[in-house]
Amino acid sequence: MMISITPVKEQTPNEYDEFFKQERDKEELFEEPWVKEHGYFLELDGKQLGFFVLYPINESKVWLRRLVMREQTNPAILILAFDWVAEKAMEQNYNELYVHVQDENTAPLLEMNRFKPAYEVPMQNPSGVDWFMKEL
Repeated sequence: MMISITPVKEQTPNEYDEFFKQERDKEELFEEPWVKEHGYFLELDGKQLGFFVLYPINESKVWLRRLVMREQTNPAILILAFDWVAEKAMEQNYNELYVHVQDENTAPLLEMNRFKPAYEVPMQNPSGVDWFMKEL
């Protein structure tokens, strides 16, 4: 199993659109400039499997601002995706990886991936969400 992480900037517009056509009802989520600036595709054996955005908070903290996996993704792969995201964040010399959740059902998945509730909120927006942090 060969995983590669490719910056969005290295994708053609067609490759980018191909992945997101399944998400067209959420199109606005993928059109902000920061998505392309800080976004990455997860590829397994050359096929796009997922997409994530590592949005810098400061020089040591980064926010996993988006994580989108193909609909048919094996749940085990989803768990591994958090490890791949963390590896990419460490490569970029971040010490803390943050993620926010609006749905409490997501919290157990984060806890399985060694995220802990964050008591210091790293960003004011979005508001009304729970933050989790993983030390890298």
